[in-house]
Amino acid sequence: MKISFSGIILGLICTGIGCFFRVGTWGAYTEYKRVQDYSGKAVGHITNKHFKDGSDGGGNYYIDYWFMSSLGSKINTSSGISKQQWNTLKVNDSLEIRFDPSNPNRNTPLYGGSPSFVYAFFMLIMGVVFILFGGLRFYNSFYKRKSANWRMQQNNYLFYYYKNKIHGIVFYHFELQLFRVV
Repeated sequence: MKISFSGIILGLICTGIGCFFRVGTWGAYTEYKRVQDYSGKAVGHITNKHFKDGSDGGGNYYIDYWFMSSLGSKINTSSGISKQQWNTLKVNDSLEIRFDPSNPNRNTPLYGGSPSFVYAFFMLIMGVVFILFGGLRFYNSFYKRKSANWRMQQNNYLFYYYKNKIHGIVFYHFELQLFRVV
């Protein structure tokens, strides 16, 4: 039995990446459920827009806004939104806000301020794919390989033998004399 150390390392790396995605799935889903449980709704008013440049050339887009909670208190806060919303919204525009009635400081714009269910599902699929690939790669690193035999036969055919049974036939068209050592 031959052990492939590169296969073991690649399997562990892929499984680790898959576990990272699975943890991301859990985080995205719990955030999604938390925001869905916010029963308070209010009209927010945008006071400022700003963004922070990222080192990768992208950035994070934020809006500052205020709204009146169901208790009658004015809440001033900030939240991240998508670039499309940031481009669309202007200062002094109104937008819907969801908030937790027991703690209005936990709030988010109704559209675009929280992870979506699609994002959580995508993270789940990516995690499963990486874990399966890493697990199979890890398993195949310990698997005993049987060598297959290619035998040349008459009439320009190669027969692929595995466990003394023909598993494939390949037609070849080249001159064997070119490979003859003189």
